[in-house]
Amino acid sequence: MEQLGQLFFTSFIDWVWAWRWLIGLFFGIFVVRELWRLSAGERWHALLMFCYFFLIISTYWLIKPIKKALFVGYYQESGWTFLGTHFNAAQVELFAKEINLLLAILAAWFFVKLASYVKREKLALSIIALFAVGFFLFVLLFDQPGVLTRWMFYFYGDFFATLMIAGFFAFLNDSGDSQMAKRLYGLIGLGGVLGGFFGSAVVAVYAKRLEPSYVAMIAIGALAVMAMTAWLAGKHIRPAFREEAQRTDVSTGGASVGRDAVNLFRSSPYLIDIALVVGLYEMVSTIMDYQFTASILHFIPGEQLGGYFSSVFAFTNLVALLLQLFLARIVLVHLGATKGLLILPVVALFGEIGFVLLPGLLIGSLLNTIDNAFAYSINQSSKEALYVPLASRQKYIGKGVIDIFILRSSKAIAGILGLLLTMFFTTFEDMRWLSLIVLGLLIGWLMVIRHIHPLYHKMVRSPIEPSTDKNGG
Repeated sequence: MEQLGQLFFTSFIDWVWAWRWLIGLFFGIFVVRELWRLSAGERWHALLMFCYFFLIISTYWLIKPIKKALFVGYYQESGWTFLGTHFNAAQVELFAKEINLLLAILAAWFFVKLASYVKREKLALSIIALFAVGFFLFVLLFDQPGVLTRWMFYFYGDFFATLMIAGFFAFLNDSGDSQMAKRLYGLIGLGGVLGGFFGSAVVAVYAKRLEPSYVAMIAIGALAVMAMTAWLAGKHIRPAFREEAQRTDVSTGGASVGRDAVNLFRSSPYLIDIALVVGLYEMVSTIMDYQFTASILHFIPGEQLGGYFSSVFAFTNLVALLLQLFLARIVLVHLGATKGLLILPVVALFGEIGFVLLPGLLIGSLLNTIDNAFAYSINQSSKEALYVPLASRQKYIGKGVIDIFILRSSKAIAGILGLLLTMFFTTFEDMRWLSLIVLGLLIGWLMVIRHIHPLYHKMVRSPIEPSTDKNGG
């Protein structure tokens, strides 16, 4: 079974690379067809946001296997002893997720504070500039990467995705209404999953040639193109929408960020439900990722880690791409955002039951596909559509708190739980019992989606106007 799993993923990436031009042509024709269906005004905005999202996600997937292999590969053989307790490589990664919680508080504060002064493309450009400087510093540090550099890059890669995606969707969600979201989000989301497939496939093929310093330089170039794309996209926002939002927007620049956020959530059950959807997903995802990482570290030797991680990620992103291509738009237009949110937890239920019954390399690797393929496609588009009927103030503050602080806090909680449990369940075969925790979380997740369904449809029928939104609810 283990040899079958390794052969499946490595053979897959060879097949993809052999047919890369035909695959690229197919997706290119599909994108052009979808763009042609839109009006002239929406077409250019959709194309620019498609490209912008493609660049963000492809850059992240260039970084992700490199930062993961650098980090867990360093601890694979000897592990890490901290305060008299010995941790294996997968447990060290869970420990790193706990430290991420402290960084998330600072990142959420920074995002909300920055968003109180700049909006849309200006917010996106500010975040792009920040990460460009960071990657330049890593180019210098990667000459002789020590332990501190490995930890820093692991955190940096996580927050690159968090802040860049939060800035992108804050910009996108503040660029139109719910009807626009139904027409465009499927196509724009396709840009992200196409970027994930492209980035992970490139790393899978060139894993042995891509030194960390080269990846950092590629990221700087990609950020420069993102900056131009974001600036152009800002010029194509529907003028009437921009003027109305500017007239009615309420700045929080002079207020206490923490107090303003607390008041906003206290008066908005809808935002609390979105936070629960995101939080429960991240807890589920963290435990599934631990099971995935533990499976690979158990069966794959250190020198093959980077290539195998990349092969699994490439397969995951191809599945995400197919889901976004053939299902995401249908789900958003015909079923709606809240029904689209149901798909990921239902599929995850089956995946975890499979891991309980057959824990191994193949099922463990497929947990990554189940989690990320649906999260980056249907679930991402459906979740972001929830923000669209909110007032501008709610979008920026709510998104900063939920997509940064709540997201990282949930990962940290799941990480603590995972660390405690893995001290009792010490063998790989014991990893199956973590699935029982996941199954309980999935049931809670489904209940929250059931609760948010009527609230979302009420807001779509009667969206909140920013000018009357005093308390955020």
